This record gives sequence, C-alpha cells and structure tokens, in this order.
Amino acid sequence: MLRIISKIYSLLIVTQIMSFEMFDAIHNNPFRPYGLILLTIPVIYHLIQELFFKNKSAENNTLKIYSFVYICFYALWCLFDITYLIFTMGGISGYMAIMLYASAMLFLAPVIYSFAKNLFPKNKVPLYIFIAYVALTFGASYLPEVLNARGFYDTISD
Repeated sequence: MLRIISKIYSLLIVTQIMSFEMFDAIHNNPFRPYGLILLTIPVIYHLIQELFFKNKSAENNTLKIYSFVYICFYALWCLFDITYLIFTMGGISGYMAIMLYASAMLFLAPVIYSFAKNLFPKNKVPLYIFIAYVALTFGASYLPEVLNARGFYDTISD
C-alpha cells in the first residue's frame, strides 16, 4: 500500500514539474522548457506503467534507471540554482525566495527515495541518498543567513 501511495505521489510531483515547465514554455517560448518536457515524458510513462501494469521487462528496468537519474539531475540542478541565487541576490531580501525554493525541493525527497528504493531494493543506498539530499537542502537554506551575519550582503540583520 505504501508503494502505491509513493508512486502516486511521485506521479503528481513529476506531473507538476512538467506543468510548470509547460507554463514557462508557453509564455516565454525558450528552448530549455521544451527539452525538459521531452525528458520528463519517459518518467511519467514509467510511473503510469508501474501503477497500472505489472510488466517485468528489461525496458522497465531501463526506465527505472532513467527516472532515477533524471530526478537526481533535476534535484542537483535545483541545488545549483539555489546556490547561484544565494551568491547573486545582492541582499538578504531574496531570502524568502530561497526558502520557498528549498522547501519545494524537500517535496522531491520522497520521490528520490522511492526511485532509489526501486533501483536498490535490498540496500542501504536509498536511505543514504535521502539523508544526504535532505542535509544538503537544509544546509543550502541556511547559507544566506550565515553569509548575511558575516557581512557578505552589506546589510545587518536585526
């Protein structure tokens, strides 16, 4: 039962990521969102196939690996994006946006854990990945506060 709930949650989160990219592609018309939409389609296909069809094939294993790698690269890209925002926001006023971004990344943590658990069923690796991911996200979220206390933004917080 927990596996089915995890797959439904993962499908909702990945579909939401795709809808955000679709919204950006429709309004701004750059190439990057279209590429991300095309890269997300196999992940959604894999989640739907695992939810509704019990097919144990080599294609299914390949899609598991692809889905895990895609979500990990997406999370890593978000972490680099947060780090870029931290060092270029120019003031502590952008701290709210970074906290929202970091908390949104925490919604990806169960998705990464679910994909890792499917890929490494009898291993402790998914747990280590989950702990490292959450620790990096929390570490990145407190970095602007530390930089502001050291005078990086040329402002003093009360």
